[in-house]
Amino acid sequence: MQSAYLPLLVFFAGGLVFVGLGFGLSWLLQTHKPNPEKLSFYECGEEAGPLGSRFNLRFFLPAIVFLLMEVEIVLMAPVFLNRFDFSDAAGKQIMKTELLLFILILAAGFLLALGKGFFEWQKPEQKTASFQGPVPDFMYEQYNLDREKQSAA
Repeated sequence: MQSAYLPLLVFFAGGLVFVGLGFGLSWLLQTHKPNPEKLSFYECGEEAGPLGSRFNLRFFLPAIVFLLMEVEIVLMAPVFLNRFDFSDAAGKQIMKTELLLFILILAAGFLLALGKGFFEWQKPEQKTASFQGPVPDFMYEQYNLDREKQSAA
């Protein structure tokens, strides 16, 4: 006798096999040539500090506001999908009032976060890359100029 959970188990097993094959093929086909530039830390424009250094709070606050808005959508989804049966007019009016109050409270919180500047980003200063590789910088520039001439011709 077949269990009701067998298709679910096959689905998850297939997903794990698919992910495992992806990782395995990636590992087999990659070239492993480490150098100091590849092994250095990259922090998306931020200066890399020592391990355990404090994380800037400006990245955390928009993420929290995003999560709050996602929770709002999850909590309002049953209402919008008509999962509740309000056959009488009084029940519908109560539902609409509660929904409006919920949206107003969340909108007030969003406007407060907007007013306090939680969504304003401090733009970091642009720094020029200074990689000391085996090929001098002027050769890259010459190569790019030669490519532009070839594509224009």
